[in-house]
Amino acid sequence: MPSLAKSSFTIDNRDNTPVEWNGGPMTRARWTKTFTGELTGTSVVELILLGPDGDGPAIYLGVERFDCELAGRKGGFLLIHSASMLGEAHEASWTIVPGSGTGELAGLSGRGEITPEHDLILHYDLEE
Repeated sequence: MPSLAKSSFTIDNRDNTPVEWNGGPMTRARWTKTFTGELTGTSVVELILLGPDGDGPAIYLGVERFDCELAGRKGGFLLIHSASMLGEAHEASWTIVPGSGTGELAGLSGRGEITPEHDLILHYDLEE
């Protein structure tokens, strides 16, 4: 059964760069974050943000690199972000990249979600 970790985060720095794109506004972004709670540490996320073109969807994709402590273990891992919104409908997924765990987090797997309060909830398995 997967374990659960809940952490609040702050975005410490946002570096957003508009990109020319024929299909609505596009931004490349690099954000740094600090996490507190059951997962503590920092991360850097690289994002592509696509705004709606007319009535089309808004989309964002990204990869986030964590340097953290989770369940008393120190290490890092990668988290893939994928989300889309169209009107009131939205879909999102955050997946730990298999094999990306380093240090004491080697063997980490799972997925994440963001709450309406902007907390990270991580559902994870950690090899012994």
